[in-house]
Amino acid sequence: MVSGDLQVFPLLPVLQMLLSSGRTGQFMVEHPRGGSLWLEHGEIVHARSGDLTGEAALQLLGSLDSGTFTFEADRPAPVHTLHLRQDAAMHRMYLDSEAWAGLLRLFPDWSRTLRFSERWVEAQPVTRQQYLALSQVGHGQSLRSMVNHNELPPRVMLETLKPFLANGLIEVI
Repeated sequence: MVSGDLQVFPLLPVLQMLLSSGRTGQFMVEHPRGGSLWLEHGEIVHARSGDLTGEAALQLLGSLDSGTFTFEADRPAPVHTLHLRQDAAMHRMYLDSEAWAGLLRLFPDWSRTLRFSERWVEAQPVTRQQYLALSQVGHGQSLRSMVNHNELPPRVMLETLKPFLANGLIEVI
């Protein structure tokens, strides 16, 4: 078993070490956005974060810059939802981590909820993607729960909500 703190040992270098050494097992991160990655012979074969699996979970795990991690060797994946070799996995997670930076400044606490502000008007025109993201606002769900139960990928959902928050149409409570 290998364990540590992502503030001391950042996620991407730790994963790169595990993938390049051809490891098999479960990589777990304790964090409000945390979850698990399963590796087989240096390939990411499954990701889970909350209710999310596969690509959506991998995207969310790419947002982590803190939390504690543990790697349990030889733990088989319960299912295979991904097949990412080292280079593809590292490239995708690097891009995801860069893209998350601004969003995490706007949405730092995923236990908080969103609601429509007094500036919101029901006649506000929205696209289908905006409707999917906005449909969970105002129901008392935490941001984490909203991400878990939305059909949009996590980062896409928050990018979609970003202009509504910036313009004061929705607010974090």
